[in-house]
Amino acid sequence: MAVLAVGYPGARIRQICLRKDQVAHVKRCLANYQKLKAAIEEICEMNQQLLRADTGEKEGKRAK
Repeated sequence: MAVLAVGYPGARIRQICLRKDQVAHVKRCLANYQKLKAAIEEICEMNQQLLRADTGEKEGKRAK
């Protein structure tokens, strides 16, 4: 038997018992989740850069 610990900020950690036949599937799901989270973080960073560039462009036009 394996145990999956799930935690959220500000909340208690929950432990979920997994059967042996569930472990491989859960590992794949967690890997997919981590890839998705990394991709979303990249998109957020790009959006912030675009917003900064857009704001700088607008401020430059006002100064003229």
